[in-house]
Order: sequence, then structure tokens, then C-alpha cells
Amino acid sequence: MTDGALPKGMEKGSSSSAPKKRGADKMGISVAIGITAVALIIGIGFTGVIPMGDETFSFMEPTPSAPIVQEKPTTPVIQQAPSATYSPMKSSSYVTSDRNLIDQLDWSISTGDVMSMHLDKGSSSLVIQTITADDGELFVGLNADYIGSDDGTFFILVDNQEHEDYEQAGMDLYIDLPAGAETVEIFGSYIIS
Repeated sequence: MTDGALPKGMEKGSSSSAPKKRGADKMGISVAIGITAVALIIGIGFTGVIPMGDETFSFMEPTPSAPIVQEKPTTPVIQQAPSATYSPMKSSSYVTSDRNLIDQLDWSISTGDVMSMHLDKGSSSLVIQTITADDGELFVGLNADYIGSDDGTFFILVDNQEHEDYEQAGMDLYIDLPAGAETVEIFGSYIIS
């Protein structure tokens, strides 16, 4: 042998003349890892389950049960109308209704809750049901699509008493409410329903 350059993979003093297969081993490992990754991705895609450990998953159809047949009651069911009083312990912020404007008008209340807002055609007013435990302020952003005033002013009753403790900025009303106030009526010149 000569002391010249040896082919890649051959070392001096090597007993065999075959080159070492380092590159081929790395390539084989890379292919095996790639195939495993693809198999996992396909398996997760079909089942939506990531296998963890020795668990075996089975997908069984639920066994059908006998249908439940409900018979008509023989006596009429009488439902009681909700009471007109509201409990301060209610957790909902308003009572839904077809003609309830609570989600149509801008409003906020500092203490308490607003239960409903309805238009009264007979008196051209907006009737607001509230729950207040402490003194607070009710803000109502009126909308000319529902209620308006020819001269731009509104008349307010709180629990059927004339109430002058409010401020008006255009169609926005800021009404100071006493503790225990249940009904606020805002009278305008007309309503549109």
C-alpha cells in the first residue's frame, strides 16, 4: 500500500477492506422514524386518539335501547302565571319576552337589576321593572324608533310617584333611584311599536 489518500470510510490498520456504513445507518434510522411518524399521524387522524402506553382502544356502537313513549296526560295541566313580585335573589339579568326591549335599548344600573322594559301604548310610556336594594342610578339610552317626545323632554314616575331627580342629555336619561324602586315609567309624546 502507498501512503497516499485513502478512500472515504477506510482507515489505516483496518483488517477489512470494506468501507464503514455510517451514512447508510443514519439514513435507515431516518427512514424508520419518518415511517413511524406518518403511521402515528394517520392513526390519530382516523381515531382522534393519541395512543399512550399499552392501552387498546375499541370503538363499539352503543346498543340501541327501547324507545321511550310518553302518553298524553288525561287531565289538563294548569300552569300558574309568574308572580308580579320579584325576588332580589334572582340570578338572571332580565326576563326574555317577545315585546321586551331590554336587548334593544342601551341601559345600565349601578345597584340592582333591570328585569324588563316594555312599551305601554295607552300612556305612550316605557315601563321598566327594576330590583334595587340600595340607592343607585339607572341609565337608559332611549331610541326614537320606540319612544319620542315632541318637545324633547320626558316625564318620569318611579313607583307611581312623580320623579324629578334625573338628568337628560338628548335621548339619554340618568335617573337616580331610591332603594327598593320596582317600576320606572318614562312618558313621551308617542311610542312606535
